[in-house]
Amino acid sequence: MRQSLKGTDFGMNPEFKNRGEEQTRIETFSDAVFALAVTLLVLSSSVPETFKELVDSFSNIVPFGICIILLMIIWYQHYIFFIRYGFRDVKIVAINALLLFLILIYVYPLKFLFTILYQINVALITRDQNLIDYTFTEMIALDETDSLMIIYGFGAAAVFIVLGLMYLIAFNRRHALELSPIEVFHTKTSMYDNFIMASIPLLSVFIAMIGGKYSFMLSGFTYWLYSLVMPLFNTWRNRRKKKLFGSPSEG
Repeated sequence: MRQSLKGTDFGMNPEFKNRGEEQTRIETFSDAVFALAVTLLVLSSSVPETFKELVDSFSNIVPFGICIILLMIIWYQHYIFFIRYGFRDVKIVAINALLLFLILIYVYPLKFLFTILYQINVALITRDQNLIDYTFTEMIALDETDSLMIIYGFGAAAVFIVLGLMYLIAFNRRHALELSPIEVFHTKTSMYDNFIMASIPLLSVFIAMIGGKYSFMLSGFTYWLYSLVMPLFNTWRNRRKKKLFGSPSEG
């Protein structure tokens, strides 16, 4: 998929010169790890042996789909980073290995959390008390929900912090890479973007660590801040870009 995309302009920023169009061993290995993460998601669901189990297995489609989407978002960020900068040195290999490690240990908490959230929402919509009782007795106890949000929050924050650090390395090497002023701007935007993405899971962790009757719900609702914070950030950066470089028609 990565090699196919490199042959097109899909998702490419015309204001950025791509320095990593040649496929590297780092990218090939990374793609294998992402594929392994998807495989682990599939293997986490047992094979149905009866028709009832087959029907019940469809309840995993939504959590599975959400997990795949989140993994693809991270993979796409990884793809954009390497095609822009073409790094292959020891420092990038090390931090890339850390990112892949986090993704692999992040897979099961990711699937478990979204399975629980999906079941809770279905139970609330259908008013199925049996499903709520099953969720909070067989799958997780109420006093364990805060710990789940802490585990998930730290994992999500760590992934975005590592991505932010990768862009920080690119920014620090801007002279060696001969980045143009607008490329430096986009690099800084991507770096800020990932650090902001990491801050919201950390806020969720903070709420879960405080505890309380509604801490599980509040720490979960914290992630809705993405729908407010990220558009505001992108609007601000676009205005900043227009102020510094003018509109494309003025270029």
